[in-house]
Amino acid sequence: MDHFDLFRFFRFWLGWVVAVYASIVTAQSLWQTWQSLTGRDRYMTMLRQYLLVHGLRLRFRAFWGDVLICVLLGVAFVLLVHAQTMMDRIEEAMPAQSVPQ
Repeated sequence: MDHFDLFRFFRFWLGWVVAVYASIVTAQSLWQTWQSLTGRDRYMTMLRQYLLVHGLRLRFRAFWGDVLICVLLGVAFVLLVHAQTMMDRIEEAMPAQSVPQ
């Protein structure tokens, strides 16, 4: 172990913790929504029908701007990850040189 980068270590583990946390919270939220919508009382039936009708009326052209922003943010993320991997490869390929004085 000739070089240990604390920032890279922190970034790697923070990414894992955030990804696991977001997955758990999303799964819990979806499960609670599913449980509440599967009720058999009158109001839950009306709510299911309301959600179904509005889901069918949804116009995707109204959301093209949001979709475009999400796609561009995804592209920016992929570019940043690719740039970081390229920088890591350059750092590994170049030998450590001391600065002459």
